[in-house]
Amino acid sequence: MITAESQRPHWSEAVGHPLRSLNTLRYLQAAQIVNRAVRTVDPLDVIPPAGAALLLPRAAVRPAEEGADRFDGRSFSFLNRRAPFCGDDRWHPAGADALWIYNLQYFRYIWGMAPADAQPLVADWIATNTAPRSAAWQPYPISLRVREWIEWLLAYGDAPEPFRHAMARSITQQTEALARQLEFHLMGNHLLENAITLCWAGLSFAGARANAWTVQGLTVLREQLQQQVLTDGVHDERSPMYQALLTEATLRLADVAKRSARVQAREIRELASSAGRAMLRSLERMVHPDGGYALLNDTAHGVAPSLASLQVRFGAPAEPSIRRGAWMLERAGYCGYDNGLGQYLVFDNGPIGPDHQPGHGHADTLSFELSHRNRRLITDTGVMTYNAGRIRQYDRSTAAHNTVEIDGRDQCELWGSFRCARRPSVSSGSAENHREGGVLAGSYRGPGRGVRSVSHTRQISVGPWLVSATDRIAAAGRHRATIRLHLAPGLRVRRADRGWAIEERDGRSVATLVSDALEWKESITAYHPEFGREIARTSLAAHTEFRDTLAAKWWLILK
Repeated sequence: MITAESQRPHWSEAVGHPLRSLNTLRYLQAAQIVNRAVRTVDPLDVIPPAGAALLLPRAAVRPAEEGADRFDGRSFSFLNRRAPFCGDDRWHPAGADALWIYNLQYFRYIWGMAPADAQPLVADWIATNTAPRSAAWQPYPISLRVREWIEWLLAYGDAPEPFRHAMARSITQQTEALARQLEFHLMGNHLLENAITLCWAGLSFAGARANAWTVQGLTVLREQLQQQVLTDGVHDERSPMYQALLTEATLRLADVAKRSARVQAREIRELASSAGRAMLRSLERMVHPDGGYALLNDTAHGVAPSLASLQVRFGAPAEPSIRRGAWMLERAGYCGYDNGLGQYLVFDNGPIGPDHQPGHGHADTLSFELSHRNRRLITDTGVMTYNAGRIRQYDRSTAAHNTVEIDGRDQCELWGSFRCARRPSVSSGSAENHREGGVLAGSYRGPGRGVRSVSHTRQISVGPWLVSATDRIAAAGRHRATIRLHLAPGLRVRRADRGWAIEERDGRSVATLVSDALEWKESITAYHPEFGREIARTSLAAHTEFRDTLAAKWWLILK
């Protein structure tokens, strides 16, 4: 997806907040700073000439989900917004945000179209997108588009030869443009997608340039898979959505490599298959009983292929690879509980992301999501937009998550669309089974007012009919703490004798919230399960004043 590349802050914003900027920059790797400077002084100003375009014959490697047609002949629909496809700016429509334009450029939708409808679109893209500094020629859209174009050409060998030749020539131009602008300034999933596509194109074409792409791509792939795929199989940006996309990309690359005779193919296959399988296994821990991903960090539904489709496409294990009960992905900082009968809790005790790339992370340490009886009960907020502003700031904020906010401040110093200055230091969490459920725990120390710091420890016990939590906070002086629980849409609350009753709209009881000396209040907050979609939901918040230390306890009695 689009990141800081096209939404980087203006220099005036950085100069206006020098300390915040310093606290942001100090986490970057040297390669990021150097690459940013190089890209500034030496951007891609000329589209590379087309080289030899001999596409090697093999079976097409299709995606896990081919999806419905996004194009109705007159307009495209992405991110819950439809826009007309017409005029000179049809590939970069005025008024569309950058992420929408990126989705138009990806061409992932080509699989949901009839071949006779896809060909004119591809031809139009080739004829129209001749400006090298447009979104069409940015490395991330190239990375996704090139792969789909290659596989589509292989899947539809009966396309007219002049069209096939033009499409193959364009692919070589795009891949050469990608090779000249790898996203070392961003690192993260962008750079990994770049490397995957260089390997993919290199294994798919004949000739010296294809061999050079393979060598270049393998060098980056080898390094980035080691850095980005943690030992527990979680992608280090800690977004189930991006992890699912990378799982599909790496496992498809392994299939491409399996069909190639190039000398580097075996190593590419082994690297991609090992990383993809590890990510696929850990994704099983990040899925609610409804089959959808937990909305951890920048995750929205409707973007990445589902876990079920990935398992079907790439072969589900013969036996379930996860055990019921308490579980932990230690390197990522995720733990939880799953009874295998519709009750699921995921608990976030991980860092905001890798220090050098926290752009897809949220200020959500010690937050959790909960399902009961196969239905989501407690939900994170998700993500609606990547555009800088009030909505983006809220989605990443501590207030948008099911954790504790101190003095109305975020746990991380978030700014812009993807920036983070000061951030918490998390401690090792734990997940243990007991006779009737599991006990999860985690803690962090983070920035407070001025030079002061805040520490927060949370323990959650979960069983078939009870979830209980204890929050312990230490911060010198007087402070105000706010504990929030954001309910899933469709649930309502009412005051009850022992606290708050949580009910379905038809009055069926779901749970009761009770607490030790906490006064909860009802409010309506925004829920963003998909890009471009907002749903009102009920939330409960308890505000309490304390001096130096606080111990707060609350219970969810499940029905």
